[in-house]
Amino acid sequence: MIKTLFTRKNFIALALAVMYSVLLVFVCACIDGAHNFFPKKNTINILAQGMNFEQISGGISGFIMVMFAAVFFSLGAVGICFERQFAIFKKQSPASGKMFAWYFGTAFAAIALSLVLGILMQHPLTAENIGKAMKYLGQTVLLTTIIYIVLVVLIGAPVMLLVNFFLVDKPFRFFSKESEPVFDDGNTNFDVTGNFDAQNQPVEGTGAQGGVQNGVASSGEGGSGDGSGSGKTIAEDAEMKDREEVFPTLTTIDETYEGFELPNGKGDGLSLKELADKFRLYLAKVHGLYFDEDTIRFFISGFAASHFEILEGLSGTGKSSLPRYFAEFVGAKVLFMPVQATWRDKTSIFGFYNEFSRTYTETEFLSSVYEANYAPDVLNFYVLDEMNISRVEYYFADLLSVLEYPVPDWKVKIMSIPHDFIPPIKLTDGYLQIPENCYFVGTANRDDSTFTITDKVYDRAITLEFLKKNNAFDVKEDIGKVNITASELRKLFDNAKSDTNSVLNAADEEKLDRLSDFIYDKFDITIGNRILNQIKEIVPVFIAAGGTKEDALDFMLCKKLFSKIEGRFEDFVKPALEETLNLLAELYGKGNLPRSEKGINKIIKTL
Repeated sequence: MIKTLFTRKNFIALALAVMYSVLLVFVCACIDGAHNFFPKKNTINILAQGMNFEQISGGISGFIMVMFAAVFFSLGAVGICFERQFAIFKKQSPASGKMFAWYFGTAFAAIALSLVLGILMQHPLTAENIGKAMKYLGQTVLLTTIIYIVLVVLIGAPVMLLVNFFLVDKPFRFFSKESEPVFDDGNTNFDVTGNFDAQNQPVEGTGAQGGVQNGVASSGEGGSGDGSGSGKTIAEDAEMKDREEVFPTLTTIDETYEGFELPNGKGDGLSLKELADKFRLYLAKVHGLYFDEDTIRFFISGFAASHFEILEGLSGTGKSSLPRYFAEFVGAKVLFMPVQATWRDKTSIFGFYNEFSRTYTETEFLSSVYEANYAPDVLNFYVLDEMNISRVEYYFADLLSVLEYPVPDWKVKIMSIPHDFIPPIKLTDGYLQIPENCYFVGTANRDDSTFTITDKVYDRAITLEFLKKNNAFDVKEDIGKVNITASELRKLFDNAKSDTNSVLNAADEEKLDRLSDFIYDKFDITIGNRILNQIKEIVPVFIAAGGTKEDALDFMLCKKLFSKIEGRFEDFVKPALEETLNLLAELYGKGNLPRSEKGINKIIKTL
């Protein structure tokens, strides 16, 4: 809300108020004979004598009274500017009778406070002294006002002449009513040339529009906003509208929350093991979906290592249902976004500025992430359904990058904000903060209609593979929904990572180093710091969810390391893989890493 005060016209008004306050103190020092700041025969004092002002020595108490008047004059100006901008923020006219009552009330309060405090400083506090002080203040204010007006005329006129001379061929818009709303908020008329990133102009065929299906919001393909064939640019044919028109949905969210974030909530206090076990039973009991224990554990613990998970495999194995029903189970929000083949850049999910309507085309994803900033303790899941029907590294590139940064730097550039445009509150300098309570899940099929997901994407995500439909099992106990907050889930993750009995020890890291060096020497494949950090973070959380260290290592090595060997057909690959199996047996024992061993044997069979 404070940001709405920072407009060019407000700065001008505040600067003029401060200049008057400084001049008031300066005039007081010049005409008061009790002070030795300036010679008694200074120009201002001579002017005061020429106006037949009574020569009053205000002393320290008189000077303080003037200081109070100067300070409260500036504070009153700040208050009036803030009230005016608050009226604009609330979609009210700042020139209404109600607002003028507020302005006069603020001015009266500032004057009254300054007079009361100034009078209380007089000693002795007698009627004669108070009258003398009031006359002293009145003479100072009158002389200051006269000098102020003269200076404004003498300085302002030449400045305006020079400015208008150099801008003689430019339109004058300071008081223009064209293209403004019913009331003048002073922030709507300006040229937006170059104010929007070129990358924010969508390619043909992309856009954003959403719907609701089966009670779950979805976001899909929309129309083009590239403006091709218009013959005019934003600079030639567009002026920025009010925030309410440019960002109607985001502004409505601001008004709903009145600029304040919701406080943290309270969860049910489950452990990670209880959460995983209950969720598995809930899926079976309520929705007839059956998953093995490790799949549920990896799904939950994967979010401790990355805010992005990929669920890939055969169709009909529950990839889309898993995040949907997990959100339902823990009381989180979920947004499904069916990926379209036309998605080419971030405008497909974040929206874009439409130069024809001069508004920002807001997507449901943009609105949901924006609102998540107001409710930081509510979990939000965003599901990119069939994410590889378009190239993931095209439309999801910005999020792939920012999720690698520290949480405060999870910011995506939405648009360049012109200097005197008041944006939605949470759109700071044109950047949208991706809050920590947001988690992203992509589902991917493997068929001829989809693109291959690159290592760049795989390395940044935790990947679960669904290759078969699990067998059904009976659930006799009653299982209901639970309540898990974002802060509670993070606390569960942090507590697990701080458990010294579960984290990787020196011996574990030495084994990983040996395996990493061997794979690099044989296949020229490196386990980078990113993957090592993911392994260190997911292992203790997986153990806290009821799993074992060997299963966690097996899962990560299989998906992050050995899967990269697939598709290699050089002569040395087969014997090198056999050596790898021997090394795994030496380091971890034969049969203790079944996923990795099975994956390696599968590659060997294809050679």
